[in-house]
Amino acid sequence: MNWSELTVEGGSLAAGLLAMGLAVATVGVGTWVAYVAYSGYRESGDRPTLVLAVGIALASAVHTSARIALPTAGASSPVTDTAAVAIQVVGLVLVLYAIYGRPEHADRRVLGGIVAGGILLCLAPLVAVDRAIIAPSTVVAGVNGLAAVVGGFVATQAYRGYRRYDSRPMLLLAGGILLLTVGSLIAGYVTDALWAASDAMVLAVIGSVELVGLLLILQSLTND
Repeated sequence: MNWSELTVEGGSLAAGLLAMGLAVATVGVGTWVAYVAYSGYRESGDRPTLVLAVGIALASAVHTSARIALPTAGASSPVTDTAAVAIQVVGLVLVLYAIYGRPEHADRRVLGGIVAGGILLCLAPLVAVDRAIIAPSTVVAGVNGLAAVVGGFVATQAYRGYRRYDSRPMLLLAGGILLLTVGSLIAGYVTDALWAASDAMVLAVIGSVELVGLLLILQSLTND
């Protein structure tokens, strides 16, 4: 299940409103988290903090906004998922780059390479579907799984930073990213498989997990 599957037939009105409310809250909190990170950059002039702010914004607020806006505009599930996942993966790579890269010395080639990789990630599955090489359902499952793999890797690296430097903010960041990516995917599939919940209720569970993840990331930025 994913955000693009929310339809009128997806469950009760209450469950649908709850799912949509959580999605809007995710966009709002994700925007606020990015703003907090950006404010830290404005105060310190620290380039990695700016890259972190952009990465968080893409991985949360922009990603969820795409999940809502693209189906509303009539986009198919493969288009919605590949575009949203590409946005989130670019954001996650920027977060990783902010933590372990050298953003203070980054040039346009590095950032352009990250963006180009995201565009390729978006277009390649759609071309495969258009040429009937891969089934649309396989693409949807594959790109969502890829986002979880990348998110799990970034969370692991943040956790390693916590172990190395005994940094509680890094631990919170690791937990937040893990919930935002791996946790939300697992929660959606488990809810659907074990309880045969409606689409809207599954989406509400996913939204709840993602929102908790963002709150942990916010705490990582404001924790002394």
